[in-house]
Amino acid sequence: MSKTALVTGGSHNIGQGIAIVLAEKGYDVAITYNTRLEGAMETKKAVEALGRRCFVYQASLNEIDVPAKTVNRAHKDLGHIDLMVCNAGRDSRVSILAVTEADLRFLYESNYRNYILCASAAARHMVNDKIAGSIIFITSTRGEQAYPDDFVYGSFKAAIRRACESIALELSAYNIRVNCVAPGATWPESPEYDPNKIPFIRDSIPLHRSGTARDNGEAVAFLASDEAGYITGVSLRVDGGLILPGMMEGYEPIPWVRKKWLDATREKGMELLKESEKAMESEENGNV
Repeated sequence: MSKTALVTGGSHNIGQGIAIVLAEKGYDVAITYNTRLEGAMETKKAVEALGRRCFVYQASLNEIDVPAKTVNRAHKDLGHIDLMVCNAGRDSRVSILAVTEADLRFLYESNYRNYILCASAAARHMVNDKIAGSIIFITSTRGEQAYPDDFVYGSFKAAIRRACESIALELSAYNIRVNCVAPGATWPESPEYDPNKIPFIRDSIPLHRSGTARDNGEAVAFLASDEAGYITGVSLRVDGGLILPGMMEGYEPIPWVRKKWLDATREKGMELLKESEKAMESEENGNV
């Protein structure tokens, strides 16, 4: 019986790389996409060229009932689920001076809630089918190392890493393993664009290159394999040494707080402050 996997966000970059590597390892694959239909069809073509099945679902995973429905559909189409890869998410850089409730809600739904709901639905099927499966969360090294513009995104990635540990403990009772893959700087491969020519990549990553989708796909395939059968509850960095302690020694210093970003976010923050003060003044004057 073929191994099977559901990969969310399989139409682009890391998710696409994961789906293709898994197909190379003999998995039948189901993938989701939100808006990148063309990319999803590219993934499907690549997977099927390897002789594996590929099911494609449009899924807006931020909607609360969509994760479970998508997992259930994949289970029906694939016949069973051996591997759940929670990859689909959205990045957004937010300043503490300008953050809104909408920013928090969007990043929570994109990078935490949909992961947990997909994992929960997949785990139910694995337990019911008596499958010693694997769940892998794609997090980020930004969940471990702080940057000045990602306190929301980074905190949700850190939360998934912490959730992984508790889920791994619970699901060990069913021989289901749960791990994280934490990519560092990763760019889509493109003939028109070589990220390795960027000074940040060349000078500030110890292995002197960008991460690739395949790098992350191989990490996922390893953690899901029998060779990693005694590994659960870990976070595997795929970052070329980017956040190793002390790695900045001998490298050009990076201006962590970018002046252009700082100026723009301060301006937005001050605008919000004026709006809130104006609203408060209007309320005090009885003009609500």
